[in-house]
Amino acid sequence: MATDPPARAAPARPVRDPGLDSTARLVARRFDGWGFVPHLVRRVFADPTPAGVAAAFGAFCERALLAPIAAPEFFDASVGAVLGARLADDRRVVVKVHGPRTSARYLTAMQTVQHALADAGFPAPAPLAPPQPLDAGIAVAETLLDAGERADGHDPAVRRTIARELARLVALCRELRDVDGLHENAMATGPADLWPQPHDGRFDFAATTPGAEWLDAVARRARAARDRDTGDVVVGHTDWRVQHLRFAGGELTAVYDWDSLAIQREPVLAGGVAHLFGADWEAGDIRFPTLDEALGFIADYEAGRGAAFGAEERAVARAALLYAMAYTARCEHSDALTDFGTRPADLTHAHDPAPPGSARAFVAAHAEALLGVSRP
Repeated sequence: MATDPPARAAPARPVRDPGLDSTARLVARRFDGWGFVPHLVRRVFADPTPAGVAAAFGAFCERALLAPIAAPEFFDASVGAVLGARLADDRRVVVKVHGPRTSARYLTAMQTVQHALADAGFPAPAPLAPPQPLDAGIAVAETLLDAGERADGHDPAVRRTIARELARLVALCRELRDVDGLHENAMATGPADLWPQPHDGRFDFAATTPGAEWLDAVARRARAARDRDTGDVVVGHTDWRVQHLRFAGGELTAVYDWDSLAIQREPVLAGGVAHLFGADWEAGDIRFPTLDEALGFIADYEAGRGAAFGAEERAVARAALLYAMAYTARCEHSDALTDFGTRPADLTHAHDPAPPGSARAFVAAHAEALLGVSRP
């Protein structure tokens, strides 16, 4: 007697990972909002699509943190690519992938400093995994520390807190100056180099030299004055600005961007940070400090450390302020001629006057006062 053929099981459908799907959607929204895929993403990720970026972060979390992504919280990309997420085991983490020229030894040293600061009660996130490859880059993971709120860095009271807390970080790290690898910061320069390798691949200093010769001349003088052998050698956070800080009740509650740690002379650190301490580009505040604000930050730092700089140290700090602002001005000039790195340099407007409120305008206006040099 004929029988019906046995029923065939329906082919299994691939189960999509909701954590990766939501991560891909978040990345796609960020790309759409920017209108481009950042240079770092294209350089690091084997598949720089939103799905490819999500998959790479997901694989890292499962391999390094032993848990998949349950829900992404934020994504950003510039010098590095950063994902904040809640994992399936309910931990909230931040994974940051760095470009291929970043030293693994440096990142290990960075984590040593983070551990020491966190143990001392400083609001540094605790590292969760040592540096590991992620596609063409190298990634680290840490606890997601987001207590507190943003603040206005141009408020004098906030400025004093920012300066005081930088001085506290320096004091806590005085015994960490010889941590192996900490000198390998990606922004370090050799004695013959005028500029470091730009921190973002979109900047092309060589192709945008026309119109920037005056900036190079100012920077050359500023660097010579900055690099005098004066002041203590310290560990400092060189991108110490309000964008990377959170506050509650007038106190510092969270600090980000730890790959900006570097070994510097203390007046060089204070002067360099003074050039951009009040900026919060994520919040749309791109104001540079006035000269009085920048010099006020250096004075606030001196108060925070409990000792004034000597006359030569103060001169070094002012030269460091000018050099840092000249570097930022050089980046502005590159962006202006390459439309933020999206096309080859167009030199038509290379010699236009510096826009009001720009880093170029600051250098043009204050180089003479800070160092005795001016734009020709």
